[in-house]
Formats: sequence, structure tokens, C-alpha cells
Amino acid sequence: MTHNSYQPAFKRRNNREERKGYDPFFALLALFAGTSALFERNIGPLTIYPLPPQLPTNPYLDQLYGAMAASDVQVRRIRPRYAVPELLLGRGPRILHLHFFDELTQRPSERQTATRSLLFLALLALLRLRGVRLIWTAHNLEPHELYHPTWGFLVYRLVARWADAIIAHSRAARALLEARYGRLPQCRVIPIGNYIGLYGPQRERAASRAALGLPAAGPVLLNIGALRPYKNIEGLIDAFAALPEPTRGTLLVAGSAKSSAYAEQLRRRAAMVPGVQLRAEFIPDSELPAYLAAADVVVLPYRKMLTSAMLLCALSYERPVIAPAFGPVRELLCEGQTGFLFTPGDDDALRAALERALAHPDLAEVGAAGLALAREFAWPKIAAATVACYRGMGDGGWGMGGGSPMPHPPSPIP
Repeated sequence: MTHNSYQPAFKRRNNREERKGYDPFFALLALFAGTSALFERNIGPLTIYPLPPQLPTNPYLDQLYGAMAASDVQVRRIRPRYAVPELLLGRGPRILHLHFFDELTQRPSERQTATRSLLFLALLALLRLRGVRLIWTAHNLEPHELYHPTWGFLVYRLVARWADAIIAHSRAARALLEARYGRLPQCRVIPIGNYIGLYGPQRERAASRAALGLPAAGPVLLNIGALRPYKNIEGLIDAFAALPEPTRGTLLVAGSAKSSAYAEQLRRRAAMVPGVQLRAEFIPDSELPAYLAAADVVVLPYRKMLTSAMLLCALSYERPVIAPAFGPVRELLCEGQTGFLFTPGDDDALRAALERALAHPDLAEVGAAGLALAREFAWPKIAAATVACYRGMGDGGWGMGGGSPMPHPPSPIP
């Protein structure tokens, strides 16, 4: 689980490379920009190259590609400096599967953003000329750290137009993508899988609270994950502060921050509200079950959301979720049954959702319903649908352009 900012493996350079100002991304482009565009026959096994090849703090790629082991596709999870030559010069059908690329292109400097965006697009264009197929799993509608919106829109739009196939995690996500980037007939709906047991078994509540230094009695509201501005942690603290102090319990916010300035802003805000505990630090995967067991409810106060691994993770560990009523969330959660919804961007609505959750007579039942829902999203079925997408076909279920894996119509906004 990416509780902290995702850092692609190829972003971690050794000291000698940093002293020389070495950047493998630019080095690869320089090396292969003049490659002869000699086309090879598409013979041999279908080979998949995910980008990034690894998510160091998130098991998503491990679960997806591990479940493909029994299929006849070959998955090459290697660093881009090795993948790019194989893609450009290799033989047989080859697919570049794009997952996350924002940190390749977006930088605070507009000049760097423009240069990196153009080079990234040039590489994709060159790969297409070499017969490489592109598939994009749209985890986000736009970069979370959107320093330069024009360049962010341009890169996402061209990736959407150039992709041979696009995977959205819900029908609502597909609709949002088409509203932003135009009609996308190649977009298929394949959900994200569950996280049941991936971080270890569920823990006991009393022991988890004692281990984390939390009050033994009273409700605990949990927000866990990377501390980033789009997640609206400050709005959550304000909404919690508006609740009656004797009954609101504890708000625990845990995770590392990409920005030290943002972390300090949250520290100052949290210090003003009794009952708020801010732990702006890296949370190891091994500790995640304890945090979830200690909580009564997991709160996701996000300002924007297309897909949330943390939402599925909370459901997978039998925790009720409070989440913004974006279309993709409403396809998954039913108000008062598997979670609690609020109008996105409305902190008063967030406060009301906190009140409804705290007043619910049986949160354990809500958590159990969420776990039952999470069980429906099994990785073997998701991997099979993804392989079918690679091959350009579907089976009438997940992976079809208009199909929906969601078990119920969208939940109304309370």
C-alpha cells in the first residue's frame, strides 16, 4: 500500500550518478532517439512491460501480475533503462502497460515539465512506430501534484488518444475520463482487486490500540496514507473539531508527507484541536493491520478521486469507510450499509457523515458487509480480464467496454 508518496524505482539514483547529474530517463531518450525504425515480425509470445515495473510500497502490481503466472503472456518487470531497448529492438508482440507516469513529467519548473512531457510523448510515439502497443490503466484523472495543468492535460489526452486500450476501474471512472478527454471506445472496465490478508491477518482491537498508544475506550477515526494536499486532511481536522468534544473520540492521521511545509501546516492545525493525533511518519506495511484494527471508521476526505486503493484496503480489513460521493465511490459504497458518503468539497457534509458514522448502531455489521463486498474483487478474475484486454477481446464480463463489475446501482448522495 502506498501510504507514502510513490517513488518509481528508476527515480532512485546512486550517489555517483547524482554527482554527475546523470538522469537515466534522458539518457535513454538520447540513446534511442536515432534508432533505425526497422519493423520486426510480430512472432513469439506476447510480452508485457509494466511502467513502473514495481511499486515499492503497494502490492497492486504484484497481485495483478502474480495472478497472470498461469497465463501464456510473458511479463517483464524490469527497469525502464532495460525495458526501452527491448521494446524498441525486440521481436514479437510487445505491450507497454502504463500505470503511473506523472512523476516522469510533472515538475515545479515549467521548463522541466515541458521538456520531460515532450520527451515522454516522443518516446511513446517512437514505440508506436516500432509496433509496440500501448495500454493505459487510468488510476487518476489528472496528476495529483498538478504543477502545470496545460502540460498535464496534454500528456493525459495524448496518452488516452494513442492507447490501444484503456482500463478504467469503474463505469463512472470511464465516464469521467471521456468527459475530460473525449470519446474513448477502447476503454474497458476492470476493477481494482481486494487487499484481503495482503498485509497480514486482522488484529484484535484492544491489543492494537494499546500497541499504538490510543485510548482503550471511545471511537477512533483513522486517516492513513501519504499526506498530500488533494486529500484534504485539513478539512477533516476542521470537520472533526466541529463535532461535540465529549463524544467524538480520537482522530488519528498517519502517514508521511511529500512536502515538509504541508506536514508543518497539518501539525499546527492538529495541535489546536483536542483529540487529534498526527503521526507524520512512514507507516510500515506490517503495522497497517494494527492501525485498521484500532479504528472504528476509516475516513477519506479527498477533494478528488478516480480510484482509491485505500478504500478497497479498508473494506478488505472489515473497516467501514467515509468517502466522497464521486461516481466511482457511489458504485462501490451504499450509504449506511457498506460505508458513509458526503458531497465532495463540502466540509459541512463531511462533518455530517462523521456524525452519521459515530451514531450508527452497528459499525461491525457495516464492516462485515464491506468485507463481503471486497471478496467479490478477486485478483485471478481481474488478471484474466486484463489478459483478455491485452489480446483485444473480452468474455462478456469484466474487460468489456460497457461492462460493470459493480454489485449495485450507484448509491444516492445523502
